[in-house]
Formats: sequence, C-alpha cells, structure tokens
Amino acid sequence: MLNKELFLSDDEMLDLMRDRFLTSLVSRENHYKHRFKEICSYLKLNPYFTFPALALVESAGTFPEEKEKRKFLKELRDYLQKHECDTGNSVIFMDGEDRLGLLFSWVSRERIEVMHKRVNGAFSHPVNIGVGKPCSQLADVHLSYRQALAALQGKFYTGDGEVAYYNETTRYHHIDEYPADKEKELFERLTCARDMDEIEKAVDCFYGHILQDGPVDSKSIYELTIRLLLGIEQRVVADPEVASGYKKCEITAVVQMKTMHQVKTYVTGYLAVLREALMQNEKESQRSIIKKTLLYMEQECQHATLFNVAQKVYMTPTYLSSLFKINTGKTFIEQLTDIRINKAKEMLKSTHLKNYEVAEKVGYKDSRYFSQIFKRKVGLSPSEYRDSGA
Repeated sequence: MLNKELFLSDDEMLDLMRDRFLTSLVSRENHYKHRFKEICSYLKLNPYFTFPALALVESAGTFPEEKEKRKFLKELRDYLQKHECDTGNSVIFMDGEDRLGLLFSWVSRERIEVMHKRVNGAFSHPVNIGVGKPCSQLADVHLSYRQALAALQGKFYTGDGEVAYYNETTRYHHIDEYPADKEKELFERLTCARDMDEIEKAVDCFYGHILQDGPVDSKSIYELTIRLLLGIEQRVVADPEVASGYKKCEITAVVQMKTMHQVKTYVTGYLAVLREALMQNEKESQRSIIKKTLLYMEQECQHATLFNVAQKVYMTPTYLSSLFKINTGKTFIEQLTDIRINKAKEMLKSTHLKNYEVAEKVGYKDSRYFSQIFKRKVGLSPSEYRDSGA
C-alpha cells in the first residue's frame, strides 16, 4: 500500500495523478465515482466548487518541433499553478490532448480574462482559451469540458489568441450541396485575373457564398476546400499544353490551417500557382474565344445578346463580358452596336428596305431608338445617310 504522506509530498506524482483523475472525470470515464470525495481529498482537490466550470487553454499557432510545444505547455502550467491556483478554487491539469484544463468556480469567472492578459504578457507565444458553461456539481464537469472544446472551434473564424465562451458561440450550418456553379465561376474569374488582389477577391466571393447563412464547422470547410482545389486543378490540366508544364502541389496541406483566414490565404496562393500555368497559353485561348464570339455576333446580330452568345462559347455572361473588354478594349454592347450599325449602313445603300425594316433586321425593334443610335454613331440619320451617296 502506498504511503500517503510520501505520495502527497511528491509534486510531480501529485500532478500526474491529478491529471489522470481529472482527465477521467471530463471524459466521463470516471472510475472513481464510488470513492470520489476520498480521491479528491488525497489529491488535494476541492470537491465542492461553486458551480464548477472548465476552461481549456491551448497554444495558438504552431511550433517547429513537438518537444518545443511540450516545453511551452509545461512552462505555462507551472506559471498558471503559481499565479492562478493559489486560492484552492481552481486547479490546472493536462487533458491528454496537448491542452491545459482549468477547473474553476463560475463565481470567479472574471479571472479568465485576467489570466489571459497575464499569459500574453508573460509569454511571447499567444494562447487560445475556450470556456464551457457552469455545472451544478463537479461530477457533471464533463459537460462543461465538451462545451469548452466547442468554444475553441470558434477560433477558426475569430482567429488565434482569443477567449471564446460556449454561450457566445454561433450555431454551425451544414453544407447540403457542393456549389459546383460557384467553382466554375471562381475558375472563370481566375483565368481573367490580372493580379493577386483579383484572385483574393474571387476567393473571398466563393467563401462568402459558403458562409452566407453563418459559420460552417472546420471539417466541412477542409473537405469542401480540397474538393474545390481538385476541381479547379482538373479544369486547368484539362488542356494538354498546360498539363505538360504544371507540377502538382500538395492539396491536403489545407487541413493544417487553423483559421478561416489561413484557409483563404492558402487557397489564394494555390490558385496563383495554377494561374501561372494557365498564362502559358492563355492569350491564344482567349483570342480563339473572342474570334468565335465575334463570328456569332456577326451572323446573329438581329437576336444576339450577351447571354445567348455566352452560351454559344460555353462561358458565363459575366466572364465573357470581362474577357471581351480585356481583349478588344470595347464592351460587348459597344461591339454589338458597331456590328449592327455597319450592317445597317450596308442595307441602307444596297436595298430598298424601309428604315424600320432595316432596324428590325439588325436587332432594333424600336425604329426611333435605332435612328438615334445611328445618328450618334454615323453623324447622319438613316435617311440622310441613304441619300448622301457616301
């Protein structure tokens, strides 16, 4: 049988046994429930916390090596035991998941914010703190522990180095269906992006759609992001000329991102690499698209619209409009107007069609509006142009 006095005089053994007991308590694998008060007495734990609650403390960011992280947590634990556990109303333990647990009475909850400021002032490495709700008795503290874990997940959106309370967390939404249309839109914006800022805005737009109904749990964001990057990559390498010069990157690294900001930054950088591969034969491809677009506009100017011409070249209207402006210096409507007016000039000179008939054949149902556009472009009304002999 262990000598009780010897056991309690060994601080390291006491910490180890406290960790074991409290980890069992918060995981609900409590093997000590029949001797609960006796064990608390042996471990110098107060079994009568006033509304016990659990806070979880973890290091923010990453460490070059795992041993450095363990060293930091040990130093942090020693610091907290010295400065935060001197009254007997709180206790620090390791939860077995590279986090420190702080068991405390809810009546002294204001100490959490004070502790956070102290830690940030004492250490160069910031910490995240998740705080669960209070319980009626210590035996139920596993509920507060799970809530503290859920509160820590909030750092994915709020960022590192903050205190998050479970009762302030927002309910996560579920993604019912992968937004394939938004993936296509992002790809199209990528192909015509001129710099990193435009890629970043396109990425913000994509995730803005995902999060429009509220935050989504980080696991779902990781899965969606991996699918997004695979989808964009497949679109890029579908062109054999691009595929031959493209070196694939490690997509699964996204799961190492700790915050939404880091995920978006990672995606932006990844897409920038894909953009470089696309630029190798981008100009030739764009010239081909514009050539086909102009051909359809010439052949079908009477019924041509940005929407139906975009369908002909398998583009979205938004993307085609942007591509058209970049490559021709004109908007789609400006080019279509020029085509219609040129065709009208030919008809006015070579046929006996009346002005309203010419207007209809080139796509204007309102002959008065046609006359206004014609005069603004040519400097003469349709009738004056017909009679001018020009």
